Amino acid sequence: MSKAFQITSKNQEETKNIARKTASLFHPGDLIILDGELGAGKTHFVKGFAEGYSSQDLVTSPTFSIANFYRTAGFDILHIDLYRISTIEEFKDLGLTDYFDQSIVLIEWGLKFANYFDEYVLVSFDSKGDNERLITFSTPQPPKGGAVEKSPLGDLGVKIDEIKNKLC
Repeated sequence: MSKAFQITSKNQEETKNIARKTASLFHPGDLIILDGELGAGKTHFVKGFAEGYSSQDLVTSPTFSIANFYRTAGFDILHIDLYRISTIEEFKDLGLTDYFDQSIVLIEWGLKFANYFDEYVLVSFDSKGDNERLITFSTPQPPKGGAVEKSPLGDLGVKIDEIKNKLC
């Protein structure tokens, strides 16, 4: 069963702060899919997330580069933007999955290939005005007819509870 937690961000700085606070709950091998319209705050979330791991790298949208790596003390954060990628084959050909086990991966526009990923935390951004966003952290439904094997993310429902506890 999927689980969700919602929080409202009043501006870009609050969005970054939400990400900064929750970053420590994720580890190399974890995957976060970011969903929302253009300008919804996905890249600002990644900026705060990288700050949460004290990365000194400049965080920018990888819309044209497709992927950016941000260094931290012990691992990389891999920031992918799939907006311009049309097929799962095109995504696979990039070779980025080779870095998934050793990085925390955040993917903008990743829902279009969600069935390709075994497990992930979904962070959705819904605009509620000029600057305000409703941010929803959720877990996908397990596959029909079977239980999810032990996830590298741990119990995904527990992960949502941890996020809620960090933010409330």
